[in-house]
Amino acid sequence: MNRSISKILVAATFVAAFSVQGGAVVRTKAIVVEFPSDLPELAQGRGEAMYLHRTNGAQAILYIEQEQGRKLAFLDVTDPASIKAVGQVSIDAPSAYDFVQDLGDSAVLIRYRDHSGFAVISLKNYKQPMLKNEPEYLHPASVQPDGSSGILLVSANRASTPAREPEYEVLSISNPSSPAPLATISGVIQRLDRPSTGTVFLLNDQGLTVVRRLGAEQEHKIENWQKEHPG
Repeated sequence: MNRSISKILVAATFVAAFSVQGGAVVRTKAIVVEFPSDLPELAQGRGEAMYLHRTNGAQAILYIEQEQGRKLAFLDVTDPASIKAVGQVSIDAPSAYDFVQDLGDSAVLIRYRDHSGFAVISLKNYKQPMLKNEPEYLHPASVQPDGSSGILLVSANRASTPAREPEYEVLSISNPSSPAPLATISGVIQRLDRPSTGTVFLLNDQGLTVVRRLGAEQEHKIENWQKEHPG
């Protein structure tokens, strides 16, 4: 009985704190809640998506997509107790977008919500994020990882065209700010992965295509050699 009463009292205390303090900081011994009005102006208003980036200088920068993708505001959240506005830039995006894939430590892949495809936001200078539309892979697709050195964009079927098998584009992200298309494999019937060697096998009407990751292969060879030569 006493335990039930205790729970009710705790709940009532939290309701009172939120209803009375509303837009102000809410504090307990263990929790701090800061509302938009408690934060820099750039953190206020409607946002479309967020992306947390860590700079080479060990700063944590929070990017907030605003105005249907046309603005990108960013805050320094390295110290949560002292969040600072860094800046805001205009982004020439055709629609709102989602952040879908890190590209190394200096860029991020985005996917437009109007299904028009992908683009890259370069964060090489974190205070000057830049949108880079790449025609080679700016088309409807989904993202599939290919280890740490590449990604696969799988094209989506279009309602206006006959149904067809997926098309794979292999991209190199060795230069994260400018991913480079390496190959296009159309009409893929099946994909198989061999994680131990980082290999991707793609089968279509023309036969077998193999996507290799040499670093993973080398690591696999070293691991096998160590197993064969213990001590």
